Amino acid sequence: MSQQPGLNSNLTVGNRRLHVQTSFSDTNSTVICNIFQDGRILDSNEYSVPRSWDAARLHKKLEEIHHNTVKDIELLYFIAEKVRQVKHPISCNKLGLVFLKRGFVEEAVEFFKLAIETDPDFSEAYNNLGLAYLELSQPDQAEESFRKGLEKAKTYADLHLNLGRVYLEKEAFPEAINALERALELNANYFEANYYMGITLLTTLVKSVESGELPPSNVRLKRALHHLRRAAQLFKPFDNEAYKQAQTAIEAEDTESALKYFRNAFKQSQPKMDLTFDHEFYLKFMYGGKGKDNQFIGSYVEKLKEAIHNYPEYADLHNNLGIAYLIMCRNLFLKALDEFRQALKINPNFKKAEKNLKLAENDGKGFLILLRAILK
Repeated sequence: MSQQPGLNSNLTVGNRRLHVQTSFSDTNSTVICNIFQDGRILDSNEYSVPRSWDAARLHKKLEEIHHNTVKDIELLYFIAEKVRQVKHPISCNKLGLVFLKRGFVEEAVEFFKLAIETDPDFSEAYNNLGLAYLELSQPDQAEESFRKGLEKAKTYADLHLNLGRVYLEKEAFPEAINALERALELNANYFEANYYMGITLLTTLVKSVESGELPPSNVRLKRALHHLRRAAQLFKPFDNEAYKQAQTAIEAEDTESALKYFRNAFKQSQPKMDLTFDHEFYLKFMYGGKGKDNQFIGSYVEKLKEAIHNYPEYADLHNNLGIAYLIMCRNLFLKALDEFRQALKINPNFKKAEKNLKLAENDGKGFLILLRAILK
């Protein structure tokens, strides 16, 4: 396979001047698409391609990925303008999450704040605003946001988890453990809460932390391994090669290496944890004119199925797959109406088609109202 020349595009969106570069790495047969601002990578995505592809097919794929990346960025900022106007809190929150994933942290903060301004009780937006502050290396602002969220929703496990992460970063270990314990009380099957609990307990051993507020070191090690094993059961991609190396290090009583390997296992599993596609689907469906694109919806269904395979106990994914199937039904319903109308256009005296159209139009209103209510 011959080396492919890179593709480059400059674009201006919002207040940003971006550069998109797409290239091919022959070493691992991967197309790499990077988004730069001022020479700094904001976002990077890799796409594996078969080594058997010839140069023409590879170049076509390179152009497709590059073109789609540029168009996706432009569509994202187009949607952002619409969301600013309607100030729909759920849309603001989802848009903030997409911006956060893409590395556009300032825009993410803007839309999380807009969601809170529109709905001051929106606890999820407080949580996500805190995550954005963590990305900006502002742990104090993050902690404040998580605490404000907990004032609105004391039983929201994500807020307790992320407050625990702030405490871990500050090495306030007893406080971190308390926050993570609360998250696990609310959701014992929470992968990240189990992971961070294990990491926090293991970190106290590596740093030789002794405190009357902490359990004895042998108890901490036992609890750490329990939570990390549970994390591997809950999220299959976490049980990877780095995780196995961590287990070997534990057997050798090398907790420092084990901690490093467990962290690497989590880092390697993160791409499989990325559910941004779910928020992108909602935004493109509601604001981007993708409502009748069956290929777009079908691709979303396949991504949900893959996510459920990796994360079978995540209830949100099953709920969203149900919504996706309803959207598919809606599109088939609209196609059915078009066919009844076409039948009447061909034969205006076709009584059966006329009856079917009236029945479908009348009875179908309830279904469309249901779907709109679910998507709000």
